[in-house]
Amino acid sequence: MAPLAYHLVRFLFKVSINAFYAIEVDGLENIPPDGCPTILCPNHSNSLTDSILLLSVVPPEKRDMIRMTAKDTFWKKNDIFSLFVKSVGTVPIKRTKDYNAKVDNTAAIETLVETLEKGNCICLFPEGISRYHSQIANFKPGVAPSETLTRNKDKEDFSIHILTASLVYIHREKFRSNVLVKFNPPIVITPKHQTLLKTLAEDGSKRSSEQAINELTNAMEEIVRSNTLDSPDWQTLRIAHTARKLYAGELGTRISLSEYVKLTKKFIDLLSKVKTTEDNDNSESSSNNNHFPNGNSLFDKKQIIVERVDAGNLLSVDNLEVQNEKTSHKGIDLATLVRDLSAYQDLLDSHGIKDYRVSRPTPLSKSSLIFRIYLRIIWAFVLTSLSLPGWILWSPIFIAVKYKEYQIRKLPIEDNFDEIAQYKLLISTILLIPIYFVICFVTFPFILITSWLIPVLMWLTIRWTEDLFQTIRSCISLTKLLFLPTSEYNAIHTVRENIRANVKELAVHELGLPENPENLISKVRPRGMGYFSIRRRRKKDYNEVLRLWDVSSYE
Repeated sequence: MAPLAYHLVRFLFKVSINAFYAIEVDGLENIPPDGCPTILCPNHSNSLTDSILLLSVVPPEKRDMIRMTAKDTFWKKNDIFSLFVKSVGTVPIKRTKDYNAKVDNTAAIETLVETLEKGNCICLFPEGISRYHSQIANFKPGVAPSETLTRNKDKEDFSIHILTASLVYIHREKFRSNVLVKFNPPIVITPKHQTLLKTLAEDGSKRSSEQAINELTNAMEEIVRSNTLDSPDWQTLRIAHTARKLYAGELGTRISLSEYVKLTKKFIDLLSKVKTTEDNDNSESSSNNNHFPNGNSLFDKKQIIVERVDAGNLLSVDNLEVQNEKTSHKGIDLATLVRDLSAYQDLLDSHGIKDYRVSRPTPLSKSSLIFRIYLRIIWAFVLTSLSLPGWILWSPIFIAVKYKEYQIRKLPIEDNFDEIAQYKLLISTILLIPIYFVICFVTFPFILITSWLIPVLMWLTIRWTEDLFQTIRSCISLTKLLFLPTSEYNAIHTVRENIRANVKELAVHELGLPENPENLISKVRPRGMGYFSIRRRRKKDYNEVLRLWDVSSYE
């Protein structure tokens, strides 16, 4: 039975993280129930937010308690953040990078093994560290499974369920961005897997088969990678989203977030082949620079240029006399397609419009655009009036988290960017309680009403604010279309259709996707809570966030 403090903290985390993110959970049926020794192994890209997310989405009826792990430096601090970490029964793990020396985690391993032997669940992050990167780090082999199996090798019915989880943050640090938590089918290991058991070595120490452990680790890593937006770099992820939108059109949020991730991952894997070829070319050119005196590969020289011509924006490719070997699929040069997609997305960003705005063969009439802008301005005023009281209640949290984010953004990105969401969530959790009680105290004569009205108002304010930003973003985009010359619109549309034809050709014949993207819509609708459902939130794409512009960059 989990302690009361654990249930209280988990409840606070659940409220905070569901306010911060729009979460979709897939594969709950794969979670082994209490009584089955389970090791939960997710990817680790968002610092403490990953732990908060998992504690919030695993149903208590499935798992009463999950023993998390965290770096032991939290136990050397006395701040409020460390208190939260300790209060949920977290096991401290010493990291080599924190001590610059070999560390001893014998006590931690013993605690984890005992937890498993009681049929409980522990959470280990096989990557070892959290980092802000487009690609999952290689999984590190763990000793807990083999240690536990060895101690229970005489129990024929003993087994350990290794439950991998794929955490996909569309924009991990952005308020009201979407998150997918996918629990994959567990890997079940038993003492019958003799190669995982520890045996006595000649020096008297216990060792298990390194090959068997590595094979298990690699299998776990492959499962997690295949269900995330794992990409060799941020640019590949960016243009994969562009390719998906060109293929799927306005499919957007009409499919579940899980299907959305699968679809985008297919394009990532395809476009990543160009990255591999580029790396090989760069390696060869660096070892044979007499072909290229300046040391640069022709891949870098052959660029797509966005030129502003009188008629509009056109895409052209430099014609070089010497060309590198093409990565061709179905007669389409992938390297050229990658550069086309990148240039096209740059073109959209420079105009401040989204792909679907230029999908029509002819632009909307000026009168139609003006009418739509007018309606959105009126609706924006209505939403602002509705949201204003709630903004006052939320303002202490907004100010505190923006100040903390400002401080973090001044630090090195890769080492600190993954902590932004963590601090936003913890600050929100800390401030929500005093805000609630202060307002109840101020409105004490009406406490029977305000005690429930305050949380309802704050919750609805999030929903109205989402609608407001979407409305203003749409208004800005329509205004830019209003002032876009017809000739320039036609030029952009022509470029779009040329790239789209190549993308669709590859999608159908290389990736095995249906000719009609509508066939991807399953009968299972995206999860949601009525007015807060993804369709009611008027999001056209899961990549949209609470900003007045389209966020297409990740760096």
